[in-house]
Amino acid sequence: MTPSNSVRYFPNQDRLSVITAVILLAYTLTRFVDIPTREISATLFGSSIGFELNGQIIILAIVAALISTGSDTLIRSHPKSESTAGGTVPHWILPGASALGLGLLLNLAPLGPVWWIGLSISALFLVLVLVAEYTVVEPNDRAYQAAAFGLTALTYIIALALFSWLRYTSTRAALSGTTTAFLATVLSLRLLLLSGLSFLRGSVYASVVGLVVGETMWALNYWRVTPIGAGLLLLVQFYILHGLVQQHLIGGITRRMIVEFAVVGLIGVVIAITLAAPR
Repeated sequence: MTPSNSVRYFPNQDRLSVITAVILLAYTLTRFVDIPTREISATLFGSSIGFELNGQIIILAIVAALISTGSDTLIRSHPKSESTAGGTVPHWILPGASALGLGLLLNLAPLGPVWWIGLSISALFLVLVLVAEYTVVEPNDRAYQAAAFGLTALTYIIALALFSWLRYTSTRAALSGTTTAFLATVLSLRLLLLSGLSFLRGSVYASVVGLVVGETMWALNYWRVTPIGAGLLLLVQFYILHGLVQQHLIGGITRRMIVEFAVVGLIGVVIAITLAAPR
């Protein structure tokens, strides 16, 4: 008898080739297309906010949307796509966030051989993310565990990168706090769905995680803290909150788990505070 975990699905190579070409073209355009910076002002939660919307950020947001669209097309072609929790929407999160994070890194590199090598590596990395998202659609896929582990690790890396970047932009507390809350919510939701939770229930718990992390970012805006220090502090909090939620869902929070998270949290906070003090 063939074991249930012997099945293996792989995305259509033609679709994957088209998406890869779109990734390369989109990132190349971000380097050569110049969109004027726009100034935006508004009032949020009683706080006046004003910020400059950089043309590169606009283009990178479009790139992230394109990658998410490509992921949607790829997931819909999976034979088991109709059984995935939340439809194809959760599969947009990591490809889109990865595209944004890699685009920010590429913009830091000078145009030349290093940038072109970075472009190739970024495109390959995004293709691997898309293949991993395609794989986790079917829990019985024999590569499911490896793909789920990779996506989980990627989620924490993206969280650190984007939290640090938001602090680096020095935007007002209302805007950075709200944006952080949104990012923490969707990233936590992706992790919970990978654990097998339903979309509706996962959204509730993820919203709680996002709200707490967003409030912390709001407070960090009034502290002279380096971007990497703020990012690490938020990552530690995100990790602990998500871990506690997950343990609660799979059977309750034990004293051993509380001690484990406390130790991890203490080590993380000490490292973060050490890096947090501006030199």
